[in-house]
This record gives sequence, structure tokens and C-alpha cells, in this order.
Amino acid sequence: MGRFNTQEVAYLNEHILGRLATTGTSGKPHVVPIRYHFDPEREVIKIGGHVLEGRGQDRLYIRHLKVNPQAALVVDDVADGQTWQPRGILIKGTVVLHTEGGEVFGPGFGPNWVEVVPDFVTSWSIDIPA
Repeated sequence: MGRFNTQEVAYLNEHILGRLATTGTSGKPHVVPIRYHFDPEREVIKIGGHVLEGRGQDRLYIRHLKVNPQAALVVDDVADGQTWQPRGILIKGTVVLHTEGGEVFGPGFGPNWVEVVPDFVTSWSIDIPA
């Protein structure tokens, strides 16, 4: 393992939903929930986008990434709702935009997808069982 430790890999493989943060030329942050796929071999996060009726794959986060290819992704949950024990992982890095192949994410996904190449990874409390 390079960027991720064993616990972080396991945590990312147990989850499918995260929040992606981007900024465009205005500098105003934008956060969206996304479904992701962790590629343990390449240690990157892959994110596909559903085709929306009348909009295709025109997303604000894609427009942001075209002008500023930096993003942050948080995958988190609460291990114990009674004691409010949050746990999760934060990944920051450069994003590579792809214009074909996104259909492999499943039905309803379009050709465009993004790949987050981490340069910063930190996690908290992921060793606590849910």
C-alpha cells in the first residue's frame, strides 16, 4: 500500500457514498453527494455520473474541475449513534476528467467520469466497528 493503509482500504470498500467538494473560478465551494468506486490497484477514486433528462451530464462539479482540477472527497458515517462516534476518511487530490467509458459504472451512467488521484489522505476512528 502506498497512499492508503489497510484500514482505509477496507473502509472505502465497505462504503459507496461520499461527498465531493470542488471550487470554480469564483472560489465558492460546492459539495455534492456522489457514488464512488475505489480502485485499490491504482489507489484512485473513480466517480461516474448519471445522465439527467434534459441535462445530460452537465454538472457544476464537472465545470468546476475543468477550471480547477483539485477536489476533496469525504466518506464518513457514525459508528455509534448513541455516543455519536463519527468516523471517516478525507481524500484530497488532483482530478483527471474522462469523456468516455463511464457506462461501466452501470445503467443510466453516461460516458463522462472523473478520477481523483490522491495526494493527501487522513482518516479518523475507522478502526471502531459500526
